[in-house]
Amino acid sequence: MAAALFEGLTGPGDGEYLVIGSFNGADTTVSELTRYAVIAVVGTAMGALGAGMLHLTGAQVQPQRRVGLTVAVGLAGCAVVVLPVMVAAATVSDLPDWLHPLGLYAVCGAVGYGLAIAAVSVALRMVGDHAARSTARAVALVLPLGVLIATAVGVGTAWMLGFSTVTSTWVVVTGLVILILSAAFAVARGIGLRP
Repeated sequence: MAAALFEGLTGPGDGEYLVIGSFNGADTTVSELTRYAVIAVVGTAMGALGAGMLHLTGAQVQPQRRVGLTVAVGLAGCAVVVLPVMVAAATVSDLPDWLHPLGLYAVCGAVGYGLAIAAVSVALRMVGDHAARSTARAVALVLPLGVLIATAVGVGTAWMLGFSTVTSTWVVVTGLVILILSAAFAVARGIGLRP
């Protein structure tokens, strides 16, 4: 993810770029899709190497904390509403006169907020977690702040990238928003686990 964000921020964002040192000695044009595939493979290899090193040093995950579960189901709850809106925004050129974009965003945000809280609560109750209720309350308090920060960072990043609609801009903005929301869910879980 870090490699993709760095590449998106530093790349030209026009759909292709030149690799200076190719195997045949000449510059090579590579498609943006190929570029992100390479980034994903390298990122996966680096993640595996880092995880292996942490394992060798004795670092352990505490599964009973269920931070990963909280983040995953919280993001899934948000995505149920946000994904169709992003697809609609990418494919529909004009909204009906009666539907203002801010109203659409407000309704989707409210539904996504509710679904995220419900998803966290239900998932933690299903695994018998003792802090399911307190975590759901913490998500209800922390998530609006996380959304405000994610929105500000997302809009600021899109502005820095010229509000272009190329893949690199989508990857960078979406990646940053997901990272910030993930941090918000992780913080909420930490608060929910406090006695």
